[in-house]
Amino acid sequence: MSRQPISEAASLTILMVGIAAVGIQALMLSPLLPDIAAALQASPREIGFATGAYGAGVALAALLAAPKLGQWQKARAIRTAFMVMGAGLALCGLAWDWRLLVVGQAVTGLAAGIILPATYGLAAELASPDRRSRAIGKVILGWSVAMVGGIPLAAFLSDLIDWRSTFALMTAICTAMVLLIGIVPRGSGTIAADRISYARVFELPGMKLCFLATFAYMIAFYQTYTFVGDHVRHLHHAGAWLGGALACSYGVGFGAAVLGNAWLDRMGPVRLMALSLFLVGINYLILPYAVLTLWSTLAFPFVWGLANHICMNVLVSFIGSAPASARSTAMGLFSFITYVAVGLGGAVFGSVYTHAGFAAVSFAATAMLWCAALAVALFLRRQVAPAQMPSTTMN
Repeated sequence: MSRQPISEAASLTILMVGIAAVGIQALMLSPLLPDIAAALQASPREIGFATGAYGAGVALAALLAAPKLGQWQKARAIRTAFMVMGAGLALCGLAWDWRLLVVGQAVTGLAAGIILPATYGLAAELASPDRRSRAIGKVILGWSVAMVGGIPLAAFLSDLIDWRSTFALMTAICTAMVLLIGIVPRGSGTIAADRISYARVFELPGMKLCFLATFAYMIAFYQTYTFVGDHVRHLHHAGAWLGGALACSYGVGFGAAVLGNAWLDRMGPVRLMALSLFLVGINYLILPYAVLTLWSTLAFPFVWGLANHICMNVLVSFIGSAPASARSTAMGLFSFITYVAVGLGGAVFGSVYTHAGFAAVSFAATAMLWCAALAVALFLRRQVAPAQMPSTTMN
């Protein structure tokens, strides 16, 4: 059966919806934890293993699949992964024991570890080099959609019916994504393509520095975002609504930054990487003071979201502009580094938050970002010659 071609804009919209679906199911577990624990007669600690299983699944899949992604037609890989994700979410919704929930979340994480790098890689492949930041920015917008609309909807559905209905809805969304991805161009992967090793990716000009910057960016975000909700609720003696409103404000800012993606294309990620890391570092320097009043607690996350979108787009655009043969492996490493940072952000800085407070956590994020910015500023342009700059010929 022949496939009707669709436009680049339509393809990118479908990929954005896919990222939103991954974002919703990744983030919805936290507000549902008390209800799930009560239903499964489990402690919060036991249910919390499900979150760890999800992160471990993403990191493991991204690490193992990265060298092979270039051999696969990316749209086909995404479709298969959404089938697996739907099965994992269905198992979560049907779970009668917390251990089954952990297994379901692990399966879901394995699927997400394929979907994320394959989606970013396909978006970079569908767009021309001079439009790559705009294309990737549009796809990244899915995270904003998840935070602004998806997570509140999941929580509302759980309150209206029960938590199992939320998993049922996400299973249905995954089924719909299998159909939608079927009309997206499949990508250039081929079984005959060489398997790209991690060593070859690390040899690409500037790639080691970009991965270093990615780790600093990601752990800085997760070490602060993990604890800022608890901090502001205690600070202002507020309920869960304040944490939700903060996340919504962040998501709106993250999405609004898409308006600057054309400028990012003109400047190129090499020129902007150090600056974007430095500016995000300023954000974490201000954050502990920005949450001292209620109005600024609601307003400042908008700025935080703007800065983070720009920096993330710069990082993903640099990785996405690697040679086509190495792009998928590089994107897989990006996802692996992201979820290592997710785990370390909470595990390492939980004790810092407990003993030294939120300001110490936030200032540590600034220090890491500024160190990464300094390294990028000193060495990136030396490693990436003008003819190799991702904004020009690396495609």
